[in-house]
Amino acid sequence: MSLNNENVPVRTAIEQIYRERSSGFLAWAKRHAPNEATAEDALQDAFIRAISNASALSVIEDIAGWIFSTMRNRLIDLWRGEDVQRRAGAMDIAAETIEEIAAAAGANPQNLLERSELGEALEIAIKALPSEQRDVLRAQAIEGSSFRELAERTGISINTLMARKRRAVRKLAAALEYWGEE
Repeated sequence: MSLNNENVPVRTAIEQIYRERSSGFLAWAKRHAPNEATAEDALQDAFIRAISNASALSVIEDIAGWIFSTMRNRLIDLWRGEDVQRRAGAMDIAAETIEEIAAAAGANPQNLLERSELGEALEIAIKALPSEQRDVLRAQAIEGSSFRELAERTGISINTLMARKRRAVRKLAAALEYWGEE
C-alpha cells in the first residue's frame, strides 16, 4: 500500500494492511514455517514491529512489502535457531561420521568453524540422499545401530547395508567437495 496521501496516518495504513493482507501473509508463512504457531508468531512480530516503528515507516512507500520482508526475515532467523532446526528434523550427526565424510571430501574436520559449517552442509546433503541410503546412514551413524542390528530389524543383508552406507558416504563426500569449493 502506498502512502502518498499524507492525510492517512501510518498506523491506520498498517491496520488496513492487516485487515486486507494478513491472511495472505499468514498463508505464505505457513508454507515456509516449521509449524502453524511459528507462522503466526512471525506474522504477529512483523505487525508489532510495524506499529512500533510507525513514525519511521512514514517515508516507506510500500509498507505491506516492508511488513512482508520483516515477517520473512523473522522466519529466516527462526530457522537459523538451533532449537527450531532440531524440531524440524535436523540431525545430531556423530563426530566419527563427520570425520569419515570430511576425510573422504578432503576437508579438515578439526577446524571448528569448518566443522560447524560442515555439519550444516551435511544435514542438507543427507536430506538429498535416496531414502534407502539415508535410512542406513541415520540408523548406523546417527542412532548408533550396528549393521547386524539393522540387518535383523530390516531383513536386508549386512553386505547390502554396508554398500548403501558406502554409497551414501561417497555421495556426501562429493557434495562436500562442491561445498568446499564455494
